[in-house]
Amino acid sequence: MNKYINKIINGDSLQIMKTLPENSIDLIVTDPPYGVNLKYDCYNDNEDNWYKLISSVLPEMLRVSKMVILQSCQIKKLKWFYNNYPPDWIICWYKGSCGQVSYIGFNDWEPILVYGRTRNRLYMHDYFQTKSSYKKGTFNHPCPKPLEWALWLIEKATKENDIILDPFVGSGTTCVAAKQLNRRWIGIDISYEYCKIASARLNNCEIVKFSNDTKINIPKVEYNTNICPKCGSKLFNGKHGYYCTKIGCNYRKDKNE
Repeated sequence: MNKYINKIINGDSLQIMKTLPENSIDLIVTDPPYGVNLKYDCYNDNEDNWYKLISSVLPEMLRVSKMVILQSCQIKKLKWFYNNYPPDWIICWYKGSCGQVSYIGFNDWEPILVYGRTRNRLYMHDYFQTKSSYKKGTFNHPCPKPLEWALWLIEKATKENDIILDPFVGSGTTCVAAKQLNRRWIGIDISYEYCKIASARLNNCEIVKFSNDTKINIPKVEYNTNICPKCGSKLFNGKHGYYCTKIGCNYRKDKNE
């Protein structure tokens, strides 16, 4: 894992996260595609693909990271999250309307989903305000988040030298914020073009090309419909046992039991 620290990785974030040990990341901060037909470099941003993408990567995020913070993408998708992967909390990001239409007129805020904590006691407010996102097309990316967005979340949730991962790093905003705050960071994106942009913003940091040949100690983690007897959440089938996906539950059953 150390070979990925402070680097941008070009590859499939799901496959790359499968090479990482459980709870090896302090915080995942990410802004995945919204499923609203934005024009990404090499991803088809339709709604069907969104459900496939999030249902596959979110379990891995919860496995590898102590805390996960991600955009809910659309208000209407909150129901899906609560039915499948209920968050521990929600943060209100107030950004002011930048012209997007909402059900009642204008969209001034976005919900940010929170899973787990980096330590037992945090001192985060569940509301913060920054300017809206960069203009579409800034850094040749259709939806870059403002640097202040990432700075606030990372600074409040972590301490210096913690490891921050963004599995949809895009133009690199999350990693730029982590670097400014003296955190270690890892950025992943399937688009080599976006990786080059992120690298340039990070003073031409190294881009690691990920392939099947570079995988090491990959834990096979498959979806399992078993239910945790302790809290009722879903279990996942890991290499050595079944473990609960709910942060804080800690239920685990070895396969040889």
